[in-house]
Amino acid sequence: MTTYARRLSGSLLTLLLLVVLGTAGSMSPASGAANLTVMSFNIWHQGSHGGIGVVVDRIRASGANVVALSETGGGATEAIADALGWQHTEPGWDIDVISALPIEDTDWKSWNDTGAQAIAAKIAGVWVYSIHLDYTKYGPYNACFDKDSVSTILADETNRRRQAEQIAAWTGSSPGIVAGDLNSPSHQDWTAAAAASHCGYAVDWPTTRAFTNAGFTDSFRQVRPNPVAEPGNTWSPVVKDNEGRPEPQDRIDYVFYRGGSIKPTSSRTFGGGDGWPSDHLAVVTSFTV
Repeated sequence: MTTYARRLSGSLLTLLLLVVLGTAGSMSPASGAANLTVMSFNIWHQGSHGGIGVVVDRIRASGANVVALSETGGGATEAIADALGWQHTEPGWDIDVISALPIEDTDWKSWNDTGAQAIAAKIAGVWVYSIHLDYTKYGPYNACFDKDSVSTILADETNRRRQAEQIAAWTGSSPGIVAGDLNSPSHQDWTAAAAASHCGYAVDWPTTRAFTNAGFTDSFRQVRPNPVAEPGNTWSPVVKDNEGRPEPQDRIDYVFYRGGSIKPTSSRTFGGGDGWPSDHLAVVTSFTV
């Protein structure tokens, strides 16, 4: 992949400090494996709901050492990374990767036909991709508000599905981690057993399936396999009403992984409560790689 990022925080001093002092993602002395704790975090309009300082504080509190950001722009990525003393991919879209560990290489891709975008950073030998998919024709509204047929719901999911398929194909077949706001529920959540939580519907959502078909595993659902007992909703900690109707609550933010050497050790939603700066919860997964 072609390097294009400036590494604003990638000084020799930073690298020496990482080696000497270690970080949450440093090499494990027992196994030689790296520990990556990856956070998928939609920061809501460049962190304008609460401020960059609050976003930085919440990232610190999460224990993450790699963050796939979405809804960035306006200098938000640089401000967050600089406050943390981290490195970052070259900003330009509404997605970026920031890292406490050295960014070894970067790449990016966009597709004019669907509007899909992806940015990637190679960290500890693993490509980490940040993505943010189309928000229009949101599937849970089709189900819960419009009471559409499943075939209509799937037809309206076409562009998001194509975006996911394009991104998944671009990642190739090598080990990797894909994180972001997909604006789609999971086929592993809208099951017959969980239909009561999803307006009575069971839907084989194609957007998440595009990644599992490409060999990726949903880390949250791998660690927490019961969608009834642990729904893991990330939308929305603040949006509860939609024109007098209950806003559907759902899991639309993900950390996927692929590769035999990548093993999730924990996964959880993170955030919420007073002062939380986003309309999404974050997802945080720890891996050995």
